[in-house]
Amino acid sequence: MGTITLATCAAWPSLSASDASLAAALRARGWTVESAPWNGTFDPFTHGPVVVRSTWDFHEAPDAYLAWLDRLDARRTFNAPSLIRRNLAKTHVLDLAARGVPVPRSRAVDATPAAVAAALDELRLQDAVIKPAIGASGFGVERVARGSEAEALRRAATHKATARVLVQEFLREIAGGELAGVFFDGAFSHGLRRVPAAGEFRINEMYGGRMEAAALAPGVVAQMAAVLALVPEPALYARVDGVVRDGRFMLMEVEVNEPRLGLDLVPGAAERFAGALLARL
Repeated sequence: MGTITLATCAAWPSLSASDASLAAALRARGWTVESAPWNGTFDPFTHGPVVVRSTWDFHEAPDAYLAWLDRLDARRTFNAPSLIRRNLAKTHVLDLAARGVPVPRSRAVDATPAAVAAALDELRLQDAVIKPAIGASGFGVERVARGSEAEALRRAATHKATARVLVQEFLREIAGGELAGVFFDGAFSHGLRRVPAAGEFRINEMYGGRMEAAALAPGVVAQMAAVLALVPEPALYARVDGVVRDGRFMLMEVEVNEPRLGLDLVPGAAERFAGALLARL
């Protein structure tokens, strides 16, 4: 046995309730578990296996985060640094769309009113959502309507400065919650629903959103698994997010960097994650 480090961040250095469940499952199997912020005094050369978990402030210093990933031992880091690199930008959905995955109508553009207006025209949208190309936790995510591009960008910039944004079709189905499928080494573990607060479209906790366990229809799980199969490297853990429109799963995002996994919400989920991790080791 040895020590497994769960990477956190300076802004939220303690383990989340979900990751504390994972730590307990690993300790029950004889491992020592510690947490360490990626942007603290973390020295990857003195650590054993590293599981990238709640590195939620990475978007505030993406270059430093990428440099940190480069220092890690790819053979003992989960998910692999190369996979995380590909997932950092929200534009990864455009690559999956090019491979046939249903996604909201989307364009990546410069964060200027003219570019956002042109994207709305190209996508034939009256209103949409703008998202920072690299972002997390809903920072800088705003609704935008034709004619109010400058105002929307100003609102976004108060929370998150960015040079590029993803302009994306607004899906009204989000009012009923975003579905999330959690997978460990490609096998489905459990379903979640991320529900926005009343009158809010953002499902993140900072906007009053909540996460709950959810039973997902077998057909939805199969569609999520098909999306995950297109990711270029096998992920130890992944969360596949989206909504169902007219009976078809529509992808919002594939999370393989630092997703909340709701391990504390579903009996046996932490044990499944621990088992998959130790099988890799």
